[in-house]
Amino acid sequence: MVGLTGACDDSRTETAGPAPAVTDSSPSTPAPDLSTPAETLDLVAAGGELEAAVHPLVRSGDHVVLTMDLTTDAEDLLIGDLFRGEVADQPVEGGGVRLTDLASKQVYLLGLDAQGDPVGAGESLLSLGSDGLRVQRVYAAPSPSVTSMGVLLPGGYLDEVPVVDGEVPAPTLPTAEEPEDGPLEVTDATDVAEAPVLPLESFTAELDGAVTVLESTEEVTVNLGGDVLFDSSSATLRPDAQQAIDAAARRIQGRAPGTVSVVGHTDDVGDAASNQKLSQRRADAVTEALGDRLDTADHPLEASGEGESEPLVANTSDANRQLNRRVELTLVSEVTTSTEVSDQGKLPPFEDGPVGTGAEGVVIESGVRTWRFTAPEARRVDGSLVLDLQVTAEDDEVDSGFGPGNLAGYWSYRGDDVTVPRNMLGLTVLSGSSAVYPYDYRVREDAGTEVWNPLGELDTLRRVDGGETVTFTAVYPGVGDAETITVQLNHNLGAEPFRLTDIPVVG
Repeated sequence: MVGLTGACDDSRTETAGPAPAVTDSSPSTPAPDLSTPAETLDLVAAGGELEAAVHPLVRSGDHVVLTMDLTTDAEDLLIGDLFRGEVADQPVEGGGVRLTDLASKQVYLLGLDAQGDPVGAGESLLSLGSDGLRVQRVYAAPSPSVTSMGVLLPGGYLDEVPVVDGEVPAPTLPTAEEPEDGPLEVTDATDVAEAPVLPLESFTAELDGAVTVLESTEEVTVNLGGDVLFDSSSATLRPDAQQAIDAAARRIQGRAPGTVSVVGHTDDVGDAASNQKLSQRRADAVTEALGDRLDTADHPLEASGEGESEPLVANTSDANRQLNRRVELTLVSEVTTSTEVSDQGKLPPFEDGPVGTGAEGVVIESGVRTWRFTAPEARRVDGSLVLDLQVTAEDDEVDSGFGPGNLAGYWSYRGDDVTVPRNMLGLTVLSGSSAVYPYDYRVREDAGTEVWNPLGELDTLRRVDGGETVTFTAVYPGVGDAETITVQLNHNLGAEPFRLTDIPVVG
């Protein structure tokens, strides 16, 4: 594994995403005592507890160095399940320990060398003894104006870890004995071949699914359900479609000027020529309605129809065909302000699973295990919402092969050609009539299949012994001034739905 020094030469490191590299070393904030952790977090792994103490992030040329001390009272605590592929060797899709700049809606992934291994110091995170372990990893540096960042760990989110200039801490704990072959060799961070910085995107659904919105720093896409807007085979807007058009216009307003593309789509029922004409007429009708609601000098409208040629999902069922009957609005411009998610409206009914308050929770029998899900509170951080979902094993199992995998379903709002393995993407926040999904980001494309990860727990199948409570954390777009929210796990293949209500929002 590659080590670190406290300074770096002026060579540049290629990064993915829009964040600029840092080349000067002017102080961003007075350097604190780097031997003292900035924040600590208690975690649970393999039947035992450990503490993660995160030090200030230290700028080193184009990068920042994360130093994290892991300690436990156990003699030999298996932590490979907790940190599987995250800050250990062969990280999963950029790593599970991520840095965030929520104000800029960006996520910073683990820095890798040319062989795809993490750049840093510390052992592979398989087990942890009573001597503890210091782990150091490298990420791209944020802009000089950024003085603190969030750190997302498998088990919690630290809101404000300082970003400072100074000497990178030693690669071993102060209490550690020197290895027989001498101090750990440290090189410099020029070995970083890739340190991705990716835009966070967000997805919301309003009016019980009639309006869905996908947002990023570069593009805003709004899908209007065709069955909500029009009667069958008609291109005349129904009277009750006006509310959906109003919601779509709110999503476009406030963005930097740019052309709004309005594209009609149909399913594959009927002949292609008729579907093409119908999709064009429907796009024209939505364009005319939007023209009364938007300043077309800033947001000119262009209408077109694609008929059945660009399905969102395969036309293999009535439900899928309903999804494909839509009018899609796309504005390509830089987001200059955020449109708050509406916290008004009626909470839609829920009959797919148990319902309880966030404090009381719900109990789900999943195979041979019994789980209680609770969410005592959510908190606002930089205009976003951080949710800690607590999962308790209400049995006496030890080292069971069955973890709380009922959180993860084989589904994505992005369509069929997307991989979302074993994570909590389907856990939505409900506020009024709006459903808000965790932020996500695209990590790669493999043979035409995109891989997207949420800004939340990446592995919900890890070990939880009977009586233990683990925390799964996810970060969501903000929900306005709502004092309480509802959290809902939606029905999809592999997931077991539930709803938690009356969760207070603090901060």
